[in-house]
Amino acid sequence: MIKRFALCLIVIFVFSGCVSIENSGGSGKESAEISTGGSFSLSLDTVDGGHFDFENIKGEKHLLVAFWATWCEPCKTELRKLSEMYPDYLEKVEFVAVSTDTEESLDRVDAFVIENSIPFPVLIDPSGNTVSTIIPGGETVPYTMLISKDGEIISRHTGYKPGEEEVLKREIEVLLEK
Repeated sequence: MIKRFALCLIVIFVFSGCVSIENSGGSGKESAEISTGGSFSLSLDTVDGGHFDFENIKGEKHLLVAFWATWCEPCKTELRKLSEMYPDYLEKVEFVAVSTDTEESLDRVDAFVIENSIPFPVLIDPSGNTVSTIIPGGETVPYTMLISKDGEIISRHTGYKPGEEEVLKREIEVLLEK
């Protein structure tokens, strides 16, 4: 009985994808904010040494942001599914993945991105400062947001189960029809 209970707890934990994200100070180059007017902004370095700033595409492209971590299996599954969707929307929707891994595990982020040929920018927030300003409570991944090209938050999704990418596809299609 105890083994069954422990197994159930492990399964629930793995499939819920809920964990704490450490917050240990910032590099100064990271920022995110949701103003009182509802306008979203995101500016972070990329895992390959570049930089992403939503302001550079604002008004031109919508944004899908997937927060994830290398130890989170539902996160990695979701990123693989988003990678499959990406070519269908790359002209009108920018996809980015924001890793919540700490500085010590950034090599695993890079390895996952290369091994899985993630086609869109992978941003890093090793301090957790940016993530904590966006995700309610700052502690749950996977967490996915769809943002209009004007900075309006269209949807938020906590967790991931197989097939949920279909919900995102429908939301993107509705957004593109506007």
